[in-house]
Amino acid sequence: MKIIYISSGFPWPHNNIDYSIINGFLKLGQEIIAVDVKEVYNKEFYNVLNQFHPDFILTLHGLNLDINKVIEIKNMGYKIGVWLVDDPYEIDNSIKYAINYDYIFNTERSVIDLYKKYVINSYYLPLGSNEDVFNKTHDSRYYSDICIIGSAFQSRLDIIDELYDIIVQYNVKIIGQWWEKLKCYDMIKNKVLSQIITDEEAARYYSNSKINLNIHRSFDDRTFDLNKSNLKAISPNNRTFDISAAGGFQIVDYREDLERFYKIGEEVVVYDGIDDLINKIQYYLKHDDERTKIAEKAYQRTLKEHLFTNRLGKMLEIVSKKS
Repeated sequence: MKIIYISSGFPWPHNNIDYSIINGFLKLGQEIIAVDVKEVYNKEFYNVLNQFHPDFILTLHGLNLDINKVIEIKNMGYKIGVWLVDDPYEIDNSIKYAINYDYIFNTERSVIDLYKKYVINSYYLPLGSNEDVFNKTHDSRYYSDICIIGSAFQSRLDIIDELYDIIVQYNVKIIGQWWEKLKCYDMIKNKVLSQIITDEEAARYYSNSKINLNIHRSFDDRTFDLNKSNLKAISPNNRTFDISAAGGFQIVDYREDLERFYKIGEEVVVYDGIDDLINKIQYYLKHDDERTKIAEKAYQRTLKEHLFTNRLGKMLEIVSKKS
C-alpha cells in the first residue's frame, strides 16, 4: 500500500510514536512518504500528493493538522485517518476535529461507540511497542529494586506518597516531570530524576529493574481537564507493552482491557489498592525466579502480538477492506 504519514507535530512522547509508526510501516514493506505536519501548508505537499497518489494518509493525534486541510485532502479523493492516543483525557478536544476524518483509530476502547456516532469507521487500536528501542539489556548503571517512569499525574503522586516507607528501604528510581509535587519529595529527592528521558534510556531502566510500577493516570485527572464527562479509561497504557518488550517485570493497576493482552498473574501482576501493592512489592522482591518467569512470558507474548507491526498490520487490513 502507498501511504503518506503526516507527523503529529508534537515533541515527546508523540515524536517517538511518529518514528515507531514510520518504522513499522517500512517493516511491513509498505511504500511510505513521511511528511512533517508543517509541510502540509506548502504547495509542495500537493505536488507530492499528485505524483505519489497514496492509497491512505495517516496522522497521529491530529490537533496540529487544520480541519480545513483534512477536508481539502478528502475532497481530492484521498482517504485519511487519525490515530488518537490521549483519550479519554483529551476527548473534549479530540472529538471536535477527529470527526472530520474517514477513519479514527483510538487507543481507548471505552470511547469507540461515541466516535462511531460521527464516523462509522472508528476502531479500537492500542499502540504497540517498538522492539528496536525497547529490548533487553544488562547495565548496572540502570539497576533498581523499584522503578517508576512517567509524568507525575495525581494518581501517581498519591500512590508514591503512600509508598514512602517502602521507597526509603530500597533502591528506587522515580523518573519524569512534576515529581517535585510529592508530599515526601524533600525526603526522597535523591531517588528522583525530575526530567524526561529518551525511550532508549527508559528501556534500560525497565530492563534492569526488579519491579516496574506502572500506575495509570486516573480518567478524572484534572491536569488538562479535557474529559469533563468523566468517560472512564479501561484500556492499558502503552507503557504496559514497552516494559514487557524490554523484558521488565511490572506491577500495574488493573484495567478491564488488560486481560485482552496479558494473562493476569502469569504475564503481568496487578494490584488492587495500596495494601495489596505493598504486599506484592515485598513478595516479588523476595522471589526472583517467579518474577523472572512472569517477565519472560510477557516478553515473549509482546514480541509475538504487541509490536507496532502488529497494530499497523491490523490498520492496513481495515483500510484495505473498506477501500
